Amino acid sequence: MSASFLDTITAEYIRSISNNSVYSRGLSYRRNGRVHNLSYNNGELAAEVVGSETAPYSVFIFSDEEEIYEMDCECLYASDGEICKHVVATLLEWIEQRGKEKRCKPLSLRQKTLFNTDNIFTRFLPFSSYEPGPANILSEIFSDFDHFNIKVDLLNGGPQLEIKLVSPHGGDETVFHISTKKSPNIFEKLTRFTDNKVELSERARKVKLYKTPLVPYLHADINNDGHVELSPILKLKSSGKKETQAFPWEQLAEHRISEEWVWLNNSYRPVESIPFNLKPYFHKQKPLVYKEKDAVDFLKGDFNQLLNDPSFKPSKRLEGIEVHDKPDVSHVQVESCDTDWLWLDPTYTVGRHTITLSEILSCMDKNRCMRKGTDYIEIPKDIMDLWQRGNGVIENGRIKMPKLGYLRTRAECGRETQVTVCHETQKYLANFDRITPPQPAPSVTSYKGELRTYQQSGYDWLWFLHTNNFNGILADEMGLGKTHQAMVVLLSALQNEPSMPNLVICPTSVLDHWKSKFQSYAPELKIALFYGKERNTLLSDSLPSIVLTTYSILSRDVEGLSKIQWNYVVLDEAQKIKNHNTQMRKATKFLNSKRRLALTGTPIENRLTELWSIFDFLMPGYLGSIDDFRKRYENPITKYQDNEKREMLKKIIHPFKLRRLKKDVLTELPPKTEEKRYCTLVPTQIVMYRDIVSERGSKLIAKLKDESQPVEYIHIFALLTKLKRLCDHPKLVLNGTTPKGTTSGKFEIFKEIMEETLEAGKKVVVFSQYLEMLDIIGDWLSSIHVRYETLRGNTLNRGKVVERFQNDPDCNVFLGSLMAGGLGIDLTSASVVIHYDRWWNAAREDQATDRVHRIGQTRGVQVFKLITKGTLEEKIDAMITTKATLMNSVVESDDVLFKSFSRKELIDLLTF
Repeated sequence: MSASFLDTITAEYIRSISNNSVYSRGLSYRRNGRVHNLSYNNGELAAEVVGSETAPYSVFIFSDEEEIYEMDCECLYASDGEICKHVVATLLEWIEQRGKEKRCKPLSLRQKTLFNTDNIFTRFLPFSSYEPGPANILSEIFSDFDHFNIKVDLLNGGPQLEIKLVSPHGGDETVFHISTKKSPNIFEKLTRFTDNKVELSERARKVKLYKTPLVPYLHADINNDGHVELSPILKLKSSGKKETQAFPWEQLAEHRISEEWVWLNNSYRPVESIPFNLKPYFHKQKPLVYKEKDAVDFLKGDFNQLLNDPSFKPSKRLEGIEVHDKPDVSHVQVESCDTDWLWLDPTYTVGRHTITLSEILSCMDKNRCMRKGTDYIEIPKDIMDLWQRGNGVIENGRIKMPKLGYLRTRAECGRETQVTVCHETQKYLANFDRITPPQPAPSVTSYKGELRTYQQSGYDWLWFLHTNNFNGILADEMGLGKTHQAMVVLLSALQNEPSMPNLVICPTSVLDHWKSKFQSYAPELKIALFYGKERNTLLSDSLPSIVLTTYSILSRDVEGLSKIQWNYVVLDEAQKIKNHNTQMRKATKFLNSKRRLALTGTPIENRLTELWSIFDFLMPGYLGSIDDFRKRYENPITKYQDNEKREMLKKIIHPFKLRRLKKDVLTELPPKTEEKRYCTLVPTQIVMYRDIVSERGSKLIAKLKDESQPVEYIHIFALLTKLKRLCDHPKLVLNGTTPKGTTSGKFEIFKEIMEETLEAGKKVVVFSQYLEMLDIIGDWLSSIHVRYETLRGNTLNRGKVVERFQNDPDCNVFLGSLMAGGLGIDLTSASVVIHYDRWWNAAREDQATDRVHRIGQTRGVQVFKLITKGTLEEKIDAMITTKATLMNSVVESDDVLFKSFSRKELIDLLTF
């Protein structure tokens, strides 16, 4: 007896050739004693395994020295070519028995014929009409049996065949049991014999074998409960117009004997292969019913793929169903609730359907899916976010929302949304929309000035916010008197609440300006500067009506200032808190006040989050979290130019933002003329410029071209700054003593402009961002005996510096750093402005220019911007001109940020 692979097989091997589920179930079958009549002979293993059917399954396993080369079982799972639990149970039982003294018994002759039968009778399968006659073939197959007659019967009534080989001379019968799944094919071949070699029993003669196959279809329809129902059926192939017979799969599944055959009503019926796409639906014994969300998923997914399969038969009404997944708010009914709250009753529309809020709420707990007529409507997870962003809450099937939240929600509803508002609320909202002007604010007797018409309108608007307990941002263009409007509303508030102090926070450069304004226009008002070494004593005394301080002092002394209950906290030049991560901005959040006011001509200098930062000070949460704001507004607007989002944001901030432009309200203001004067580098500068770019620029350009490398903004900015300084004057980049007579092309043209202006008797204001350049200009002015004043960040007595320039006829030039001299001061005695070098954003330059072109100016203003051709200065000018759209699109102004430049633009800046 030769060795067999079965002699050494292990449980680990069996586990490796079957999946976990099949192995576990096979192990359970063996442990529960379901394996019977285990027999083994020379590598051939047979057994009967009790399964879910009445009759046990016959299992046959064949092996040689190297492998198991065939495993057979009568179950349907094995008919698909898979290793079934019955085979696993048999192999595990064999492992258990082979090492014991009482081994399994050898195979009998009858058992041999049982498992060898299929191998013998498969030789019948390729028969066809043009091949040799059945008698000859039979003789060939059974040549080793001499001459036999064949008796065909049904085992236990079918469908399994029992075949007996009987010698015509008498003697023993050899019995073959054909496996169930191969019985139809063998039966079909045996019935071809016309001689007496094959004898059918009475039961076998009654068996029908159909030629026309049953065809699998998947029928889909809407059942009586309104759900999607998928019904697998087998249907006879259509022949002409005659109605064909159909069999529900649930009736035939238990009669299936193989992939190709079913046994039904004492007949073998062939079955066409089930299409791959339909197989998952034929594994079920009953029709598959999809409800609500499952139905929606099917109709949006598999349904469309199945439509391409001719075996899929959806009903007309199922094909007519539409699935909608984005209901839009089409109407909102708004009614007054109480002083600070409103009732909102929204209606949604999708397709041809209208949906109420109550219907939406009722299906939120039912997989967010509803039926409307024959259609399905899928409710998105975020459908209530619109109301939640406005701090709305659900009460009695309606939304109760604070008025402040409604102002945002109304803007986010979209243009298509119709809003019906009760008369009382409509009158209230008209003031926010500025459809009608607000009620005139009370007159302020303590104010000794006279407001212009547009300033009075600004005061009326501020007082409207005051009486309704809202905060706002006065964003008038520079030079329109935001200080005066803020002063008047503070004085008016003091008339009603004289005991509550007010805090004004401003840049250090304009602290004296605020003090001077209050002293001039409200001389009887008690004010104090919270500034200097003795400032802390102020907080221990009885506070004055107005306290003036600076942003830097606030950052250091926020603990003491936050302990006081202020009536108003006013931020002048509120763009100072544009960066939401700075300690300065965080300090303003700690201040306790009933009301807050922001003043700035440039609420957006670089990016939209600066606007968010100011509004987060005014009305925390109104524009959502910083991350939500970026996702909802900043990224769509700045990256994708989403005009719908831009308009939406404008509507959201509109009720709390007032901005007027000088060209619209100051018709009497003299004209402002801007002129760009170009110059070129002198030979010495050209050599230096080229050397700097060659030495440091090439490496940075190489890294910028590599998209995998981060942008080294610090190094790039340092190099660009050096190039800008070189364009101003070589002395700004050379260390140590420079040769006498060293100059720049820009400095020479600057001197020409200055000489012409001074000869015409005009005063000039010069701005530069580099203090060393101001020193060079100052030295030159002194050498030609021209008096000038200088304002820098470290200048003391700033007010006196400005006053001397304004009032001294012999002081003809004002030199100011762009950062210190560009904010909150009046320089209207001048009529010429020179920007010696370009800043990264146009708004900062405009802000500086408006120190001259503002109320009080009686002469036309000439503005010169000096640009060195062929250098990064010319490129910067083109970039900021091209990109200057962000602020204008939201709050009517413009700007750009250095870090917003693309890699391509940065490479261009670094190229000479």
